[in-house]
Amino acid sequence: MTAPARSRRGAAPLALLTALAAVPAVMLAGTWQYADSRVPAPTTTTTTVAPPAPTPELDTDLLSLRRRPTPLAERAAASELAELEAQRSEQLAAHVGDSSCVRVVGGDTVIAESGAGVPVIPASNQKLFVAAVALEVLGSRYRFRTEVQSAPPVAGVVEGNVYLVGGGDPVLRTADMPDPLRYPSFNTTALEPLADQLVELGVTTINGDIVGDGSRYDDEFRVEAWGDAVTNVDAGPYDALLVNDGLISAENYGLEPNRAAARIFFDLLAARGITITGSAANAARPADATLTTLALIESLPLDDVLVEMLHTSDNNTAEMMLKELGFTGVGQGTRQAGLEVIRSTLAAWGVPLEGVELHDGSGLSRDNRATCTALAALVSSVPVAPALRSVLPAAGRDGTLADEFLDSPAEGRMVAKTGTLTDVKALTGAMPAGDGTSLEFALVLNGARADDPSVFQPAWEAVVGLIAGYPVVVEPDVAEFAPL
Repeated sequence: MTAPARSRRGAAPLALLTALAAVPAVMLAGTWQYADSRVPAPTTTTTTVAPPAPTPELDTDLLSLRRRPTPLAERAAASELAELEAQRSEQLAAHVGDSSCVRVVGGDTVIAESGAGVPVIPASNQKLFVAAVALEVLGSRYRFRTEVQSAPPVAGVVEGNVYLVGGGDPVLRTADMPDPLRYPSFNTTALEPLADQLVELGVTTINGDIVGDGSRYDDEFRVEAWGDAVTNVDAGPYDALLVNDGLISAENYGLEPNRAAARIFFDLLAARGITITGSAANAARPADATLTTLALIESLPLDDVLVEMLHTSDNNTAEMMLKELGFTGVGQGTRQAGLEVIRSTLAAWGVPLEGVELHDGSGLSRDNRATCTALAALVSSVPVAPALRSVLPAAGRDGTLADEFLDSPAEGRMVAKTGTLTDVKALTGAMPAGDGTSLEFALVLNGARADDPSVFQPAWEAVVGLIAGYPVVVEPDVAEFAPL
């Protein structure tokens, strides 16, 4: 049966549409193949990196302290330093027996010491107690005054006694009297200007005596405990009025210092043409007398007087200074009052006083006791320590140290006070260390032949060597403790 014609005409358009739809697809595929054929083939580059060389395996365990070497090196250096310092202290202590002492300090640090608290006879290092307290109580600018007092002169005539009033000046001298001591006094006060002032005032006649008045102090002219071993050449007799250390003429000491001074002043006035009807005498001024000061002289400031005392180790100056401390401090010009002022001042400063016994100002008494702890404090830690160091003699330069420490690290650099008695040798002072910082020290030797150079000089040299070599430096050696 033949299909209807309508159905054949409908199939032709469908086939045509299908063919037309396929054309874009074919064209796209062709275009892609064409474009793909135009792209160059990719290239591949390969870089080969050599691996690092293998690290040698460490023998040090992972948890070993060597993994942090710096703390180890620092601890080892500190230990070595402590050992070296101990050795130096032991070497110094080898020169100090059980009855002696030594102490070296720098600020609050104790550098070395042996027997520092042992009570020892200090000899003239005793003067350091007097000097330090004088700087505190009297002051560095304090001056001693000596006066001439009498009734007012009328027409050049003085009716009655003329009083030469002592004010404790320990270095009053006249130009015609040589000082016989090994270390002559200096920074002295000339007595002649007092006589010159009376002449300038117009005094021509004195109808009375020339009276020496030393009543500012008591009449203990020397320390009884010194015994006969201490002569007038060493110390005494002294009082608040003392001229030429009591010498009236060469080798002739007056038994009463005030009368001796009056006699010297009498001769000065007579040599200037003043007529004196009386003689030289000694007495205190009458309490009810109306007196006028006709003339006066003053000493150099205290620090200059202390330079004289410590450079020459002047015993009379030290004993008179002690009484002046008593007079100024508590109103009593006695040795005991002065000693109490010293003890109370030291205590206020915090100076350790256990074992310290003070009996005079000069150190001539063998009953005195000090410790190296107390002596070192005077030149290191008390408030007046810098001022005290400034009035000490210098090694190899002046005073009792002029001939000591020559050609050594101490020459011209150390300042110190010496002290010498039979079987006693002392040295207290200060010296710059190797790094320039000041170290202070006290060394007191007590024992058989301690004052013999063959005994004390090795000890002195040991102190100098320790100070010159300070500080000992041990650098940490990190490499020594690095991992193996």
